[in-house]
Amino acid sequence: MKLLDIKSNVRSKLDDKQMGILMMLISALFFSFMGVAVKMATDVPIYEKVFFRNFFSIFFAYQLVKKNKASFFGKPSSRFLLTMRSVFGVGGVLTMFYALSIIDVATAVTIQKFSQFWVLILAGVFLKEKIMPKQYLFLILGLLGVIIVSKPSTPDILMPTMVCFLSSIFAGIAYTILSKLRTYEHPTTIVFYFSLFSTVVMLVPMVLTFEMFSFYEFILLVITGLSAMGGQIAMTTSYHYAKASEVSIYAYMNIVFSAIISLFVWGTLPDVLSILGIGIIVVASYLNFVYVKRQSALI
Repeated sequence: MKLLDIKSNVRSKLDDKQMGILMMLISALFFSFMGVAVKMATDVPIYEKVFFRNFFSIFFAYQLVKKNKASFFGKPSSRFLLTMRSVFGVGGVLTMFYALSIIDVATAVTIQKFSQFWVLILAGVFLKEKIMPKQYLFLILGLLGVIIVSKPSTPDILMPTMVCFLSSIFAGIAYTILSKLRTYEHPTTIVFYFSLFSTVVMLVPMVLTFEMFSFYEFILLVITGLSAMGGQIAMTTSYHYAKASEVSIYAYMNIVFSAIISLFVWGTLPDVLSILGIGIIVVASYLNFVYVKRQSALI
């Protein structure tokens, strides 16, 4: 049976919301594969990992821009914001990949998801969006989870955890700029600009620190790139079928998928303190999600 036929059959059995949830779950699974592949490519320099992570996305984004007849490089007035979104986006990927090389995938993914709280703060400060008092409580609860995961008494874990925490800040800044850019530029323009920018920027340090990889490592790099691209495609499709408020919470299944895949690959799970911290961060994020959804319904 052709792929289009399979998609058509699935689509006919699901309503828009269900299709959106399914696509978000598929996106989370793809990003889990990406994280595991990055961690498995232990000896590959970080710049090569980031280069391949974004290289494949250029072709996907290029086709989307053409299909939507959008601009490849945006309006002149938007290019500063497009560049800043790309700079912080690259910073987020670099720091995340560094953290993945040391701490377990599920823990790194959970801390990186803390970016939603930085979006909350930054949107309140720079975009003048209202922050409710309860959301500050959720933020403090989430920070407590990060402290528990970081294990301050264990220096070997503390440093990469703090780097991963920095990744969540970079991602939060990038997402905040993104929310501003969406009023000026087509989403496909933003995706293409970031993919091209990050690939070109990584080219120089990659060449300067280049180390020849084995065929096995090359396969891992290909999996990293294709998984990132698959995750973006599925996430884009998810938001096409359903509202962000209805499906965004399912992105947290990335944590569960990462833990399960890690168990199969390395036979390990996060330790008790990490699981406790992960649980607190997820609960804080869920409470914030539900609260925002309820407040939106009242407007």
